[in-house]
This record gives sequence, C-alpha cells and structure tokens, in this order.
Amino acid sequence: MTEKTRSQNAKRNIVYGYIAQICTFLLSFAGRKIFLYYLSADYLGINGLYTNILTVLSMAELGIDSAFVYSLFKPVAERNYDLINSLLHYFRKFYLIFAIAVLAAGMAVVPFLKFIVKTDISQTDLVFFYVVNLFNMIITYFVAHKTALLTAFQEQRIQRFILLISNFLLQIIQIIVLITFKDYHIYVLSSAITLIIYNVVLSIATERLHPEVFKAKTNVVFDKSGLNKRIRATLMYRLGVVLITSTDNILISVLVSISVVGLYSNYYSVVNAFTTMIAVINASLIPGLGNMAVKEGRGQQKEFFDMMLLIYHLLAALGLIGFSLLFNDLITIWLGAEYLLDNATVFIISLNFYFTYAVAPVWILREANGLFDDVKYILLIRAAINIVLSIVLGVYLGTFGIFLATTISHLITNFWYEPGILSRKLFENMQKKYWLKQLKYMLITVVCYAACYFSIHNISCDIIALILKTVIVCTITVLVFCLTNFRTAEFAKFKTYIINKKI
Repeated sequence: MTEKTRSQNAKRNIVYGYIAQICTFLLSFAGRKIFLYYLSADYLGINGLYTNILTVLSMAELGIDSAFVYSLFKPVAERNYDLINSLLHYFRKFYLIFAIAVLAAGMAVVPFLKFIVKTDISQTDLVFFYVVNLFNMIITYFVAHKTALLTAFQEQRIQRFILLISNFLLQIIQIIVLITFKDYHIYVLSSAITLIIYNVVLSIATERLHPEVFKAKTNVVFDKSGLNKRIRATLMYRLGVVLITSTDNILISVLVSISVVGLYSNYYSVVNAFTTMIAVINASLIPGLGNMAVKEGRGQQKEFFDMMLLIYHLLAALGLIGFSLLFNDLITIWLGAEYLLDNATVFIISLNFYFTYAVAPVWILREANGLFDDVKYILLIRAAINIVLSIVLGVYLGTFGIFLATTISHLITNFWYEPGILSRKLFENMQKKYWLKQLKYMLITVVCYAACYFSIHNISCDIIALILKTVIVCTITVLVFCLTNFRTAEFAKFKTYIINKKI
C-alpha cells in the first residue's frame, strides 16, 4: 500500500465516519427525547445497565479484533489473498466459539437480575429485555471476521455506511413504535430485526468487495502460536478495559438506583457520541500506522506520534471544558432540569474523558505496532483497583465516588506505565520529552478552562446561549493551543498533513 493510498483511505474513512456518526447522533438525540416522553427513566436505565452487563460478558469487546486486524496488516499489504482467506477461516472459528461461550455466560446471569436491577418493572419483563439484548450481542459475532477484513483494508467507511443506514432505519422504527404503541417490548425487538439486516448486508457487501479473498482456495499454514499469543495478551488487556468502563452502570444500579443509571445514560450518550467521533480517527489511523510500521522506519512514526499528542490533547481539553461547563445546560434544554446530575459528578465524568484521550496516542501506536504482550497485566491491575475503590467510594460518595475511583485507578496505573512501553520498544529515551510535552499541554488546558469559565459563567441558559457558549469554548481552547504551539515541529507536521493530506 503506497503512502498516498494509505493517506487517502484514512481521509475517506474519517469523512465517512463523521457523516455516519453525526447523522446517527442527531437521530438518537431526538429518539431519546421521545423515549423519555413515553417511558420512564427506569427503562432508560435498564437499557444502559444491560449494555454494560453484556459488554462485560462479550468477548467481542475484549480486543480479539485488534489481534486479528494486526495479523492481517502484512498479508493485506502484500496482497497475499490465500493467507488472508486462511486467517479469516481461523477468525470465524474463534468467533463462533466465543458466541457459544457468551450465550452460556449470559444465560447464567438471568437468575441474578433481580439482585442487580432495583426497579418496580416485573421480573418477566426484565428477563425478556435482557434475552433480546443478549441475542443482539451474539449475532454480531457472525460478521466480526468480515469487519476485521474491512478494517485491515482501510475500508471502514463501507461498514459505517451500512451501519448508518441500519441505525437510521432503527431510529425511525423505534420512534414510530414509541409514538404508536408506547411499548418497550416492541422497542427492543426492533433493534434485533435491524441488527439482523445489518449483518446480512455487511456480509454480502464484504464478499462482493473482495471476491479474490473469498474465492481463494489454497489453505496456507501460518503461525498460530504467535497469533494465539497476541490474542491472549490483548484479551487480558481489554478484559481490564471492559471491567473499568462497563461496570459503572452495574455499580450505580446496585449501590444507588436504576433511575440514576437512566440519568447518567443521557450524559453518557453525549460523551459516547464524542468518543465515537474520535474513535473514527483511531480506527482510520491504526491500519495506516500498522502499514507504516510494516514498511517504514520508526522516525516517521515518532513524528506522527508527536503530532497526535498535540491533536488528541486538544480534543481532550475541548471535552473536559465543554462537558463540565455546558453539560447541564444541554440536558436542561434537551430533556429538562429533572434529569440533571450534580456539578461535581459532571466534572469527574469530564475529567475521566480528559485523562483517557490526553494519552490516547500511546495506545494507538502500541496497537499499530502489535505491542500487546507488554501491557497484558496492567489493565487487570487497574480494573481490580477500580472495582474495590468504586465499591468503597460508592458507598460513601454515591455516583461521584464511583467515577472518582475510575480517575484514581487510571492515574496510578497505565497513565504513567504505558508511555514507558513505547520508550523501551519503539522510541529510545522518549519519556522525558513526552512528559514535558504533556505537562505543557496540561498547563495550557488549565489556562483554557479558567478563560472559558470566566467568559461564559454569567450567560443565561437557553438554546441560543448554549450555542454561543459552545462557540466561545471552542474558539478560546483552539486559539490558545494554536498560539502556544504554532512554532513547534508537531504543529508544522499537522499543517503539512492538513494541506497535503499526507501522513
């Protein structure tokens, strides 16, 4: 794959990904408003809670796809279709085994739902809703290997376009169901129907895009031990990620209430829209960086890594400042003041977003270079710390304490540990320069936060005021970051990338 092709694919994936995400978000924004008009916050809480429970159980969320995609980088770059086909057959068997395992584990949870969900909704309905969500999770395995293939070919835009159409269809159906029937049973069944349609269409599209892969007949022997080692390593790492990111709703439900899960899900939907848009960049860059790692030296990766540190810290700062200062205005205008969380909880949610994305380039480059084995334990350690702290702080501080535990566990584990991996494995003696850059960006973020706060705190709360505040926050933050970095090499690299579309 040439440098030009790699850059063009990354650009197209980002553009198509953003279009898909914005359209999906606007539809879900309207859908959530209608949902809360016809159904209670308890149903919204159940939605979020079941998603978290099944994410914990789901191996698809544990990063197996990362190991599979990494294994495809080299044969895709070399257009070795026989090997690609053999790898896909192997991946398919893996996903089938995991589908059976998730089904068994998921059904084993059913008897315990009454202890996890605090609500007046009947036990029969709780089980029905859960089983439909479990079915939705399992059927994603049947096209997972084809999604991995599209990612390796840097064609995520195809998957996102199909997802956009299916999500559009789903939102329209669910809005009609809510208005016409006001029935949550039909509401959850509609998601299963559209997901089946999505799987069928994605499967057909992938086979038509790459007939040379699926028509290949030669059974190529490949190093399964190396692949299995990467799978085990990434499984352990991503298991930690899932235990950290997908247990909050479970703990809130058990320690606080299911209605608070519903309140948090409104905030999470906005944060998730923002993180999904960033994930579009991540998913578009990783295959290109993987191709760069296969074909080119580390010098170009280091330049690109420094550029990403600046850009991702800017995105993290925008999230921290925007979410913490504007979130409650947005929720009040969108859903009503009765759906607000307190300011301290909103701030800690925003701070967790900031710390996650300020260091995102570290794990992006680690995944692109296949450094899975070096971090397989650190997230499990963090997950254990997070769960214990969440229970303790949740008992005493409620929802705020559960999110505070996430912040603490992050800062004392992989926040400082993972940059050392890159320093040892890719870029010698990078740590000092890395932390000096990050400290500089953190100080800039503090200045931006203060400037934004004093600029908007006296402005009223209405839709026009919210737009004005958003413009002020974005303008101040972007302007300060640009003025304090415009003479740096990473800023020059970014300008080159924007002008020439060249990684």
